[in-house]
Amino acid sequence: MAILFLGWLVESYDIGLTGSVLPSLTALYHLNTAVKSVVSISSSAGVVIGIVPAGLLADRVGRKRVMVGGTIVFSILTFLTGFAPDIATLIGLRVLAGIAMGAVFPLPYAYAAELCPPAVRGRFTGIADSFLSVGYFLSPLLALVLIPSVTNGTGWRVMFLLGGLPVLFALLAWKYVPESPRWYEAKGRLADAERVLGGIEARVTAELGRPLPPPATTPPAAPAPPAPTARVRELFSRRYLRRSVTLWTTFGGLFFVFYSIQTFMPTVVTSMGFTLTSAFAFTAVIVLVSIPGKLAEAWLVERWGRRTVIIVFGALAAGAALMFGFARGAVMVLLIGCVMSFFGIGVDPAVKVYTAESYPTSVRATGTSVTEGVGRLLSGVIGPSLVPLLLDAAGVAAVYLLIGAVAIVAVVTVAIFGEETKGRTLEAITAPAAPGTAGSGPPRQGR
Repeated sequence: MAILFLGWLVESYDIGLTGSVLPSLTALYHLNTAVKSVVSISSSAGVVIGIVPAGLLADRVGRKRVMVGGTIVFSILTFLTGFAPDIATLIGLRVLAGIAMGAVFPLPYAYAAELCPPAVRGRFTGIADSFLSVGYFLSPLLALVLIPSVTNGTGWRVMFLLGGLPVLFALLAWKYVPESPRWYEAKGRLADAERVLGGIEARVTAELGRPLPPPATTPPAAPAPPAPTARVRELFSRRYLRRSVTLWTTFGGLFFVFYSIQTFMPTVVTSMGFTLTSAFAFTAVIVLVSIPGKLAEAWLVERWGRRTVIIVFGALAAGAALMFGFARGAVMVLLIGCVMSFFGIGVDPAVKVYTAESYPTSVRATGTSVTEGVGRLLSGVIGPSLVPLLLDAAGVAAVYLLIGAVAIVAVVTVAIFGEETKGRTLEAITAPAAPGTAGSGPPRQGR
């Protein structure tokens, strides 16, 4: 699992690249507002294009093959971006790298949902998700060292060359990360599922020095037939529609806070009158604060539940976003930015594990991929394409009023329509509704 979530760290560095190099690209290539918008959304647009086909493929051929293959491709394309001769080539390579990244984004937490027991599933995802923030922190930190001024033409290229290192993670994952035994079982490959699970049990038995207790439930007398190939239209069925729309809205609304920090914080802080060096330093500190935010989420998510954490963290992040646009002075900008990051990025693992828990194994990769695809279309493509235009036309206050309002919509949606999944097995969460109940999902706890 440690190797699996190392993939998030190396990928998150790549996502943070765009915001870190955008000021340099703007100065060197004399980018206007429209082209800046295209550059800022290029990799996210690629993710949106690639993420749904990758999810369908992962449900068809397995999580491991798609994750490793996607990592190799986006690493090579990011490395090649360091040699881009012009801005058009750079944009094209970023889109292609984003398509490959779409194969990687949702799979680590789908894996976590399928490999971790209910009592630690949310906590484990929260701790592992902090790896993402380490990668997000590395981008502005390295930019602070490698890009001394906006006219420096070497630093941004080195940033992209370093983005080729994730290929080493792909080799580790191929050697040491097993395929999901739940996926094997869903495909009717019971011998493979038994082989993977037997290997895990053998290691645990050796560590404990005693036999494991018998399983808590009796396996069925006859194996279930292989699950049919996942189709996107299943997510629009009566059984999943309300759940899917709730997840799409939640993901898109809350991740808009993340993109406002990760992609535009250096540009926004510079527009406030601070130097480029100060902008990178502010961004690094603000992103760094998201790590304790995610660790706090990991501690609370198994106590409060996913739904409550999303509501509380999301509401506080929305409030900070509404205030950020009116902040004046370095102390207030940094303080409110840190609050926005602590809660607005800290909530992300709760949203991710909530998404992965909400679909059965046969469509889990498809469901998580479509959720990320729709969410990132809203928060990583449509929203960020508006930010430079809104920033030029109405200033920082208008930008963060929009971000805060969108986050509030997400919070209200999950408060009204969200189902709690804490402490329940994946099979119980995704079981069909009982006769006479709504077909949109399991009943809330306590009903």
